[in-house]
Amino acid sequence: PRFVLEVRPVSNTVVVGPKEALATAEIAGDRFSWAGRAPAEGEFDCHVQIRAHAEPVPARATFVDGAVTVTPTEPFDGVAPGQTAVLYDGTRVIGQFTIARTVSAVPVDA
Repeated sequence: PRFVLEVRPVSNTVVVGPKEALATAEIAGDRFSWAGRAPAEGEFDCHVQIRAHAEPVPARATFVDGAVTVTPTEPFDGVAPGQTAVLYDGTRVIGQFTIARTVSAVPVDA
């Protein structure tokens, strides 16, 4: 079986691949809101939750030039732009952002 990995509306292309290629090694976004003061620019450890009923997972976040990039310790499964990611420091919410870009853990040539 093949799975939809990416939709490219400008070129009218749908990229398909194996299930393993749904693994996401990195997410990024720039439409965010912080619970309290924004973190200082740079890298910090956190937990990230990408689904309402999923458990937050350990990750490393980078906040630079108004953009957030998050790399989980283990790849996510099937994350897509448009989803919301919530960042935690323990049980305290740091903030949230809309995922604008994902990087596959298993790149597939299109």
